[in-house]
Amino acid sequence: MSIENLKVMPQIKKTVLLTLLLFVSACGYQLRGSIDLPEGLKSIYLQNASAQLQKTMKKTLKSSGGQLVDKVEQAGLIVQVIKEKMDRRVLSLSSTGRASEYEIIYQLEFNLLDAERKALSKTQKIEITKDYFNNQEEVLGKDNEERVIRDEMYRRAVQSIVNRSRVVLENLER
Repeated sequence: MSIENLKVMPQIKKTVLLTLLLFVSACGYQLRGSIDLPEGLKSIYLQNASAQLQKTMKKTLKSSGGQLVDKVEQAGLIVQVIKEKMDRRVLSLSSTGRASEYEIIYQLEFNLLDAERKALSKTQKIEITKDYFNNQEEVLGKDNEERVIRDEMYRRAVQSIVNRSRVVLENLER
């Protein structure tokens, strides 16, 4: 290989990489968890929420160009959590009397308030359920599976909060 060929290789790599980036951005690709936020949802204050819901909301907003603010005064929208509950119940038992299938239920009730703390809509309710098989032989793996399921339920709840908030804000603008 000649010296000229070695000098051209980095340029070709850069050109190929730039072309791939253009194709990916042109097709509308977004990172997982990323949401296109309207201006009213760029800063949200989450009141009375669990640590896990706050963590998930913060992560989602950050990846979408928004932020979860620490003070009500900084918020464009206030999400006031009225009730938040995560339950697990047994769906079926094995022949030895141990739980072989569980159902996880996440319930959330919240109000959407504007910066002046006026209600923007009636109380919103979300209920997410998921069931999974509990193999008695793989106890550690099942604990991890349940944690992953719960994390996904929080992500779905945050997505739902943001989508419902978007609809409420769009209806107010009309």
